[in-house]
Amino acid sequence: MKKIGFEEAERQFSRVVEKFKAPSSQWFEAVEAELGLDGRELTRQILQGHINCRGRGDIGPVLIAADGAILTHRRLMERTLQTMFGEICIERIGYSLRDRSSVFPLDAVLNLPALSYSAGIQRFVARWVSTTSFTETLELTKEVTGVTISKSQALEIVQKCATDFDAFYAGQKQKVCQAPILVLTTDGKGIVMRPEGLREETRKRAQGATSTMKTRLAPGEKSNRKRMAQVVSIYFIERFVRTPQEVFDELARREASKRKPRPSDKRVWASIEKNADDVINTMFEEAHKRDPKHKKEWVILIDGNKHQLRLVRSLAKKEGVEVVIILDIIHVIEYLWDAARLFNAESDHVGCERWVEAQLTRVLNGHAGKVAGTIRMQAAKRKLSKAGAKTANDSARYIAGHKPYMDYAAYLKRGFPIATGVIEGACRHLIKDRMDVTGARWSLDGAESVLKLRSLVSSGDFDDYWTFHRQREYERNHLTKIGDLTQLKLLQPS
Repeated sequence: MKKIGFEEAERQFSRVVEKFKAPSSQWFEAVEAELGLDGRELTRQILQGHINCRGRGDIGPVLIAADGAILTHRRLMERTLQTMFGEICIERIGYSLRDRSSVFPLDAVLNLPALSYSAGIQRFVARWVSTTSFTETLELTKEVTGVTISKSQALEIVQKCATDFDAFYAGQKQKVCQAPILVLTTDGKGIVMRPEGLREETRKRAQGATSTMKTRLAPGEKSNRKRMAQVVSIYFIERFVRTPQEVFDELARREASKRKPRPSDKRVWASIEKNADDVINTMFEEAHKRDPKHKKEWVILIDGNKHQLRLVRSLAKKEGVEVVIILDIIHVIEYLWDAARLFNAESDHVGCERWVEAQLTRVLNGHAGKVAGTIRMQAAKRKLSKAGAKTANDSARYIAGHKPYMDYAAYLKRGFPIATGVIEGACRHLIKDRMDVTGARWSLDGAESVLKLRSLVSSGDFDDYWTFHRQREYERNHLTKIGDLTQLKLLQPS
């Protein structure tokens, strides 16, 4: 390739100016679109000229590798790089020995990625894949940059971009927060997977399952296509002291609170690759980093899942921290509605609502056990079907079994939150809105990487993470090959 500076870019600029000086009968949008393409080519040529002016990375007769090897063989090599403006070509000197891969000083100075896509392209793809489908992301990438990327290449980009997720958060310095309550909350959400991405037990069930219907699942059948992702959130919040009646009015939409505090320093994340134990353990590690001396009041909001409940109690004991475990009031209300439909005519919506209101008032005032007893008593008086009896028993057992975590009157006096709206929103945002696309079946690596990127965006950490990731890429791709960077001083601008 002939080495040139900005001559081609200057000629392109002159051509574009002359073209648009000429009179035209085109509509404005046609002129705008044409100028966009010409402008992109101009910026590509400017970028090419800049790279050409940076030289070839020739630092002298030898280069000393990170392991002390003296690389004496020099050879001029080319690589292409897809950028936000199109493809450019980079000529640079490679230093090597027999049976060793080449080391390129210019690549280190420019911090070029190992992939053939620039950091700008990778960031663009990673950011948009966290928001929308791969197909839409790749169409948008082509429209904006002119670069065509296959789905397999995009998946490779996304996986590489998410590589430093755990390391980024492990090294985060925690900010000082004055809010007195530290809230931990978690839930699980299923994602439809390719067969090889299912957990072993689910895969075996899927292989052995036979459906009684050809075009859809029969009632009670499970698809065995999903793998559970564990979603967690942690945040600080101010006290919000309320009465049971105020909560009841808010839940009944009679009066919305205008002074309700908002979570601060909220972080949400999810993993489908790790099991629930590991993810919840990480949540506790994050909490300990935020409050190492346990000066805050730790509140753990749960939905009643037995395994999660055992795990948070075990971890709290292990950490030596006193926690207040609170059962989500919204889940309680759902069980009350299940029971209400058994004790009132199906079409009697007013009757159902009054029954739920009455029982909810009792629950909020600390009488959960009596509510469970009421459900059992009313179920015994009615000739319920087998399914109805099971529903009543499930509702009563759920409320009675979680009574230790339903002292809502006391929680409200202490200003604690009693609803898992944050984690419900996180499940909806992280999983359902992005991963639960109709017809989508995820690979394990793809789903995990997208969840990490989406978590970064949701937590407001994507920009800081990207800076951290690029530094780590520099260390992996270049510092591990060239230990003494003073060798590159001749390539730095004076």
